[in-house]
Amino acid sequence: MDTPIPSTTSAPEPLTYQETPEITPIPEPPEQPKKKSFSFGGFLKNLVFFIILFVVGFAVSGYVRNFLNTTPKTPSSLSAVKPTPTTTVYDNIKVATSTSSFTTLPATTPTSKQGVVLNGLTRKPIDGISFMLPTSVLPLICDGSACGSQGTYLPGGSRLTVAMRGSGQVLADYRGKIISDAGGKTFTTKQTTVGGNNAVEFTTAQIGSTIGGYSFSQMHGYMIDITDTTSLEINHFSPSGIATEWTSDETIFNTIVQSLVFATGAKGSVVYPMTTAVPVASATPAVIAPIQ
Repeated sequence: MDTPIPSTTSAPEPLTYQETPEITPIPEPPEQPKKKSFSFGGFLKNLVFFIILFVVGFAVSGYVRNFLNTTPKTPSSLSAVKPTPTTTVYDNIKVATSTSSFTTLPATTPTSKQGVVLNGLTRKPIDGISFMLPTSVLPLICDGSACGSQGTYLPGGSRLTVAMRGSGQVLADYRGKIISDAGGKTFTTKQTTVGGNNAVEFTTAQIGSTIGGYSFSQMHGYMIDITDTTSLEINHFSPSGIATEWTSDETIFNTIVQSLVFATGAKGSVVYPMTTAVPVASATPAVIAPIQ
C-alpha cells in the first residue's frame, strides 16, 4: 500500500496592506520684491513732463491776468482818491512833508509824544524834566555805551541831542567853561533864559566835531541851569556831508525847546536872548565840547 507523501506546499498567507501617510506639501516662500534700479531715462522723461506742465501753467495764468486787466471795471469798484498834500503838525506849526495819493492823516492823530532825559550813569529818567516830540520823530536813544547823551533825527535830517550835565552825570557842567567843539573851535554864545532858568544859547556855522565823534557843519543849542550843580544841554546839528533841511528842522527844534517842562512847572516857551553875544568865561576858563 502506497503511503501518501505529504505535500511541501502550504496554503498562501493572506495579503496585508499598509496605507500611505498623507504628505502635506511645504509652502514655497513668497517672492521678494525686486528693488527698482534708478533709470536716468525715466527721470529725464519726468523732468521734461514737469517743465512742459510749468510752461503751460505759466502761459495760462498770463492769459487770465491779461483778460482780467482788460475787463472794464464798474464805477463802484474804482477808488476815486485825489492827491492830497499831507502835513505834520508840531504844536500848531504845520510843516509840509510829502504828497500822497492814498493817505491822509486823521484829524484825531496826536501831534506829539513825551520825551525824557536820562541820567547817564543810571539810565533812569531825570525827575522834573520833560519835553514833547513830534510823532514823526523816533524816540531818543543813548549815544554810545556810556549814555552820556541821547539822540534822534528830526524830519529834515539834522540830529537832535539832549544830555544832563554836572554832578552825578557822565558829562561835566558847562558853567565856568568856554563852549567849543572837540577841537577847541569856540561857539557864538548868548546869555538867555529858558522857562525862567538861566541859560546860554550857542551857535556855530563852521565844521567841527562833538566829543562823541559826530562831525557837523552847523549847530544850535542851549545850556540850561537846572540846579546849582546840574545843567541840561539840548541842541541839533547837521551831520557833515549830509544835506539837511535846516530851516524846517530849526523851527521844529525851537518848538521842542518851548515844550520843555521843569520841576517847578515852568515851561521853556519863552526864551529871552540878550542882544550882546558873550562867551561864558571864568578867571581861568576851560573848554567844554557840546554833547556826546
